[in-house]
Amino acid sequence: MNKSAKTYTYRGGQKVALEKSPDQMVVRALSAGLDDGAIASSEQVSSASTRVNTSGAELDALMSRSRIVAPTHHAYYESDSGAEFLITDRIFVTFKQALSDQQIDDFAGRYGLVKTASYSDRDYLFQLTNHTGMNPVKLVVKLTEEEPLLEAAEHDLNQRMNAEQFSLPTDPDYARQWHLHTHLNNADFDARSSVLCENSWGLLDGFGSDEVVIAVSDDGCKLDHHDFDSPDKFASWGYFRGSRLVTAVDIDADPQQMYKAGSNHGTSCCGVIGGEIDSVLTVGAAASCQLLPIQWESSGPSLFISDSKLLTTLNYIADKADVMSNSWGGVPTSVWALPVINRIKALALTGGRRGKGIVFLWAAGNENCLINHTASQPVPYDHGVEVQGGALVWVGVRTTRVFRNNLVGIAGVMHIAALASTARRSHYSNYGPGIGVCAPSSNSHAYYRMTVRGLGITTTTGESGGVTHSFGGTSSATPLVAGIAGLAISANPSLSALEVISILKQTASKDLDFSGYPRTPPANFDMNTDWDVSPVSPFDAGTFIDTGEPEGSWSPWFGHGRVDANAVVAEALSRNQPVGDKTFQGDSTPDRSIPDNNERGIKDKIVCAREFSLASIKVNVDISHTYIGDLRVSLISPSGSVVPLHDRTGGSGNDLHVEFDNTSAPGLLALIGESVKGEWALHVQDLALVDRGRLKAWSLEVKGQADTSIVVEESPGVIIPDNVQGGIERSLAVSKTGRLDSIEVSLDITHTYVGDLKVELTSPSATSVLLHNRTGGSANNVIKIYSLSNASALQVFQGEAVKGAWKLRVSDHAGVDQGKLNHWALRIVSTT
Repeated sequence: MNKSAKTYTYRGGQKVALEKSPDQMVVRALSAGLDDGAIASSEQVSSASTRVNTSGAELDALMSRSRIVAPTHHAYYESDSGAEFLITDRIFVTFKQALSDQQIDDFAGRYGLVKTASYSDRDYLFQLTNHTGMNPVKLVVKLTEEEPLLEAAEHDLNQRMNAEQFSLPTDPDYARQWHLHTHLNNADFDARSSVLCENSWGLLDGFGSDEVVIAVSDDGCKLDHHDFDSPDKFASWGYFRGSRLVTAVDIDADPQQMYKAGSNHGTSCCGVIGGEIDSVLTVGAAASCQLLPIQWESSGPSLFISDSKLLTTLNYIADKADVMSNSWGGVPTSVWALPVINRIKALALTGGRRGKGIVFLWAAGNENCLINHTASQPVPYDHGVEVQGGALVWVGVRTTRVFRNNLVGIAGVMHIAALASTARRSHYSNYGPGIGVCAPSSNSHAYYRMTVRGLGITTTTGESGGVTHSFGGTSSATPLVAGIAGLAISANPSLSALEVISILKQTASKDLDFSGYPRTPPANFDMNTDWDVSPVSPFDAGTFIDTGEPEGSWSPWFGHGRVDANAVVAEALSRNQPVGDKTFQGDSTPDRSIPDNNERGIKDKIVCAREFSLASIKVNVDISHTYIGDLRVSLISPSGSVVPLHDRTGGSGNDLHVEFDNTSAPGLLALIGESVKGEWALHVQDLALVDRGRLKAWSLEVKGQADTSIVVEESPGVIIPDNVQGGIERSLAVSKTGRLDSIEVSLDITHTYVGDLKVELTSPSATSVLLHNRTGGSANNVIKIYSLSNASALQVFQGEAVKGAWKLRVSDHAGVDQGKLNHWALRIVSTT
């Protein structure tokens, strides 16, 4: 294929140079529906699209005929890497601010678009029509550069992601699972490669909690496999058919659709995580945890994933999962649309089953290349072979200097590298910036040219017999870390996702083999192997170095080290020790009638005068009622958080005499860390006619710890210069290490016209947040405490290192009125 016709578009907020193929097109139809003599060959590139090859002379005429059948576009490739850029007839639009329905419709009308989905009050998905008058590439450029209403516009790309697996030669079930224990006697097994799950199970006195849910997005899962046969093994499941995610609760859902013969990758990933301890076959790292598999449509090793499908999946698991494992990816470019990135950022902080964030794990990849770095020389990013006539044929490696992955650096997201059973880096494992930790897996030569030592992973498969001994790649390493993350949450459900990732990193073992591999030898079909340069400088050694991260030293090959399940569980349990001597007990005996069939219900309050952070809570209620299925009972904390305790369950049963705690009412876990001081309220509603009742009494028992937050402050009393954009800058130093979990910013500024003022806070990592941006008009003074609850922009600091200089800039942007910064303070809660 000859590439020509250079152009550009935007992706992830950056300009991307493209080349338009002179002899290819992409049509939204499968090859079975395409019948034209000008088609030389075709290849499926998404669940509903095909890339067609033809001659340059016939391309335009073929596209005209094809457009009668289905939407058709030119085929594009990225100029710098040659990676395919699979546009669709859909675009994402992020408006600068929320618009009315009329304004959205007017926008769509101006560009001949149809709104197909809304993800927030600013994020929308639109489909082009024949009235748009330009292709998606040109439209994204026009909207980005000319449309004043928009913050961003970009493509809903189709992406063919590689299932990151290597199949090793099959060798003659728990005894062979060397990655979980140290019992195996084999010359290719170094005990330093095991994650020591067997030891961690002893600490837990079990195999994980059946309340913890681990989502797996892949090519499906054989739900009726013997290793998943307990009644509640699956919290849910779902599969894509076109743009629709069919889920377990849908009336037309068919569980048999979750598996198709030959697609065993997802089944193996699920086995690595949660193969049941009582089965006759294999064991997973977190055998008692629940699974939530999502099936992408696929063809062979290619998974068909678009931005909108990934966003749909994220929204589905948003309140169901604790961990999400993704054993797929793409190099050299893996750049997702901003709505996807923003959703992942939000879910990592406050999403999930417990409202404490989802741990997101991605396979680093198996191409022996970088994942997010610009190298000083061309670096191979594929295996250099193609399957032709059923055999592997050397065609030469593709190279690039630029590797981009915009998931790297997101708090709550981690990429997993592979470690061979010899405790050496797996030859194929990707490396460099972005690697979080490594985990044991298989070993193979990335270019199929050399013998390298290492054992495969024994786990589940959908094939006959139900077991494979040759699973591997970063595909196997990633769900193994997901299972260990599930064990950490099982040990301590109060942990946030950011804390889980921090524990995985800081407890990882650095006792590994740092030996490298010889370069690829010449062969009669490839005599010059100077192309084999990986790992490239400055990442050509696996030595651990101090990068200033709170979790400790880091290696470009191993990340923070080999994940250690035993140390992870021990650390999680240590953070779940008895909560100390801070206790508040309160009770109330209102003996009030509950109004029948009235949504307003009644509220009764208990006031706590003590001040400490909540670690556990019990709520006892005593309600007399002749039909408790009518009742909804909620607890409201002093911060305004509402936790449902009883929601119209129990049917015709009489009376509610119940103690609710973190186990029976998991929603109470969301209150951990909140201040206990203030008014606590019990809200009782009767939502159906006839039966009546009374709230006789209720009580609280709250335990916690004294405030251990970091507080830094100053009272400078400095004048803010009038109408000077640079204003004043003050700095407060934090000496403690750790990553930010929550922050409060206290300001005391006197000023006679606060609409003149801008107030900006900058972290030691150089992240800036505008706290006050010329709002408030002629009002006097800014005396306020900003927190995560009333200033959501502060969430961007979560997960950042707290140590260093925090800077406050206060500037006045209009004449006449003047003011003074009297006092400012930071209260930071960090995780270690």
